[in-house]
Amino acid sequence: MKKYSAVATLLLGLGLAGTARADVVPLSRSLADAGFERIAHVHGITVYKHKYSPVLKVAAEARFNGSPEEVAQVLLDYHAQRGRIQRLSEVRILDRQDKSLTVYQRLNLPVIDDRDFVLKVKWGDGKDGGKWITYDAIRRPKVRKRRGVVRVVDHSGGWLLRPSNKANQTWVRFQTRIDLSGWLPKWLAKSNSGKEVPALFATLRKMLQEKKLSRR
Repeated sequence: MKKYSAVATLLLGLGLAGTARADVVPLSRSLADAGFERIAHVHGITVYKHKYSPVLKVAAEARFNGSPEEVAQVLLDYHAQRGRIQRLSEVRILDRQDKSLTVYQRLNLPVIDDRDFVLKVKWGDGKDGGKWITYDAIRRPKVRKRRGVVRVVDHSGGWLLRPSNKANQTWVRFQTRIDLSGWLPKWLAKSNSGKEVPALFATLRKMLQEKKLSRR
């Protein structure tokens, strides 16, 4: 039987991108002060899980080799993510505005039914040359439900990007919460949450490097 950790990770990572929301902890405040506890540190990536949240709530921090603008471009390049982010089987841009996207994503998951969701993604400029990206699942999207696919409606989070004190580096903070819905015990999902986030960050770092090389 395949491990459930992959399920948690995929759902955490796929809203790769969302308004500065009240439940997104600002960079001026530590994640520990906001109720998160550190659960892993791998290759410069620190992963956190919220101690008290009744639903899956995970965060991570790391440095990326690139400017906030370059990192944001990778996070918002949804078409490029298909085939790179594991089990992301479908991506459709439903609407594109100057500072927002409406994105449909479907996940091909092991053991349990596939999940899908429609995200409202927004982004903008932060302080001191930084960037922010946030996403929220649309609860009543104009996308027909599919047989055998569970629609996720409680999914939100974001990315906060700040220039690092090292040249051409960005300090990245990722935060997300999700209720997986359908058949999946919450205690099981929470117990495995965050374990593969370092692999997600590694993929994004590689995509960033490839994009930079393609411009030379």
